[in-house]
Amino acid sequence: MEKESRATTVKIAACLLVAIFAQTTLVHLFPGTLGRWLGHIDWLLLVVVYVCLQRNPARALLTAVAAGVAYDAFSRAQAMGVSGFAYVLAAFVADRIVSVIVADNMLVRFATVASASAVNTLTRYTFYKLLKLPVLAGGEGLAGAIIFGLVTNLITSALLYILLDRLFNKDSAARVRRGEARRIKARF
Repeated sequence: MEKESRATTVKIAACLLVAIFAQTTLVHLFPGTLGRWLGHIDWLLLVVVYVCLQRNPARALLTAVAAGVAYDAFSRAQAMGVSGFAYVLAAFVADRIVSVIVADNMLVRFATVASASAVNTLTRYTFYKLLKLPVLAGGEGLAGAIIFGLVTNLITSALLYILLDRLFNKDSAARVRRGEARRIKARF
């Protein structure tokens, strides 16, 4: 069990490193319209939400803190801690959703990503407004940022979560749970 936990932690750390690279440098590699669309994808948020979907609240919140600290450190943010708070709040909302809804399907994933994305954008907007900092990159308003963030994050999550399911061997864990349920049922 401990080896599995360590392996999962290492996989999450690797995903965070790839996500921080994608979020801080990918936009600059592709100029124009493609770069603008890539700028709306919150790769770190998608990793945090995926960890929330694994139904381990402590790991999800620790991942959110790590994502926020990493983003603030690598992007040279003007307001240190805002990203961390936004990711933790989004992880909390995502965890509440997956703890209430037991089923794990595409609809639940979309609802979780959409709510986490909206909470993340609203939190950043509010704190940047309070701190009198440039609010949103790209010049669009709050509604535009929420809509573009939702659309790009939902499309990206559909593709990214297929890859992450393979990386984290999600299907094998489900088979183990089904086998355990059959053994328990057989005893009674």
